[in-house]
Amino acid sequence: MAQSYPVFGHSRLVRLIVVLMLLVVLLSTSACEGDAQVRQQAMESEQRFWQLLHSAEQLGFTPVLLQPILQQDALLRATQPPFSLFSNQPIDVYYRGLSQRYTLLFLQLRGLMDSNTQSLRSNTAHQLLSLRSTVDQERKDGLPAGNFSPQLDQLQRSLDAGQGFEAIAHVRMGLQDVALALQMLRSTSTHLQALQDLVVLTQLSGLQTSVLSLQSSDQENQQRFRHAASIASLQTLDGRIAAQQQQGEATLQLAIPTITDSRLHDLTEGVQQLPAVHLDASTYQTNLATYKKQAATSMNVAEFRQFLRHIDGDILAIRSDTLRENAQLAFRAFHKDVDGWSGRHLYYDQYDGTNYAIDTSYLNQNFGLDAETQLEDATSLNGLRSAIDTSKILLFNHQLMELDAVDTTPYDQVHRADQLALQHYHLQKGQVIIISLSKQALRLYQDGKLVRAFLVTTGRPERPSPPGVWTIINRLSPTEFKSSDPPSSPYWYPDTTIQTAILFRDGGYFIHDSWWRYNYGPGTEFPHYDASGNQRSAGNGSHGCVNLPPDEAAWIYNHTGWNTTIVVY
Repeated sequence: MAQSYPVFGHSRLVRLIVVLMLLVVLLSTSACEGDAQVRQQAMESEQRFWQLLHSAEQLGFTPVLLQPILQQDALLRATQPPFSLFSNQPIDVYYRGLSQRYTLLFLQLRGLMDSNTQSLRSNTAHQLLSLRSTVDQERKDGLPAGNFSPQLDQLQRSLDAGQGFEAIAHVRMGLQDVALALQMLRSTSTHLQALQDLVVLTQLSGLQTSVLSLQSSDQENQQRFRHAASIASLQTLDGRIAAQQQQGEATLQLAIPTITDSRLHDLTEGVQQLPAVHLDASTYQTNLATYKKQAATSMNVAEFRQFLRHIDGDILAIRSDTLRENAQLAFRAFHKDVDGWSGRHLYYDQYDGTNYAIDTSYLNQNFGLDAETQLEDATSLNGLRSAIDTSKILLFNHQLMELDAVDTTPYDQVHRADQLALQHYHLQKGQVIIISLSKQALRLYQDGKLVRAFLVTTGRPERPSPPGVWTIINRLSPTEFKSSDPPSSPYWYPDTTIQTAILFRDGGYFIHDSWWRYNYGPGTEFPHYDASGNQRSAGNGSHGCVNLPPDEAAWIYNHTGWNTTIVVY
């Protein structure tokens, strides 16, 4: 039978390991940590050095210049406090040494910074000068950068008065703030422009309520922007603009379907009108089909802006083409009327044996091409409409002149042409001066009733009076007329005192007194004998003005006002 023996060696080894582990834990937890105050002083020295190093880096000291300092700092940070079981002394010695080393490193860094103060001051002065140039350039670009000039002035004074790197550091921090503010000024200006673009887009979309709200916000934003003088004020303004932009875009987004439908309707109408004025509609029909496909999809604001730009361009082009074609039709109708009448109705002047066109004012060399000139100069739809209106006025007034030329009614009674003019131009109410070029007569009407009539002398064949419907531009009493022609010209006249003058068209077309004349009435717009004996001044028509005897011109001046309308046919 086998005999067993207890294993004493294994259990004894286990107990030994446990005892050793407990001993290690006990020693580690009971190791000395050193004096807390000494350790705190070392940490404060290290922190003070790091703050100074951070300031140096902010002031522009490069790693190359700071390399000796940084190397020593790296060595210090690589050291560790000693391990001591029974005494604080080794640890206290370590921390005192660390504190002394960081104090020396602080002084070394301070000395380095002091030795470079002059260079730093010069660099700071250069930065300040550069910022002033930036401010000037931004002002030229229309930005309110001048608001920051007082801050730069104050920083300049601080730099001039300050001593040491602390003063320079303060100035450099201020310059950094101004530089950042100028950058924000530019970005805020961009945000303002984006909001203004949204206002325009909203206006084009016909959302008047939103337009008024956005315009009010934009005006306040512009005022704040003009007075912004700090980073905080610009940040606040940027926040306002962003919120307004977001709200405006959200409102516009909801209205996009309605707006696109309206634009498609306008373009469709325009396309349908083109054949009537003999214009090709094929290109616009193709574009219309494309726009309809786009409108059927969901568009964001940017896509809608592009859609609106293109479709509005086509709508404008169609309206412009249609108006231009209508203008040409109106021009042809007017010139056809003049050409068919003018050559068959001439005034034979017994004074010089010459035939003159009665409707000389309507000929191409005079005012007959006024409408065409307006069309050439037109830069908007309103300009095109004005050209058409001018052509229609010339045609209607020429027809009035045709009627009045054969009217035997005395000049001081109501003429049929006058009645038609009052009706056509809706002038039955108010005060109206009507001037008949063919009969050289002026009649004043009040609320459609004749008040008084006068014989006049209008412009000579080379410089006739302008036909049309005019409002009073100026009233002068007295004034002096000065000739715009050289003394060698047959149209020159000496400086002349005029007692009463009513300006009705730019270019110097007045109703005024002519004390140098004796004869007025039919035929006096052409060369004639004047009883005054002053043939040079009175033996022909005027330079385009409407002349009356002094007492009658004074009566007209005193019995009319700024709201009087003048019709010349």
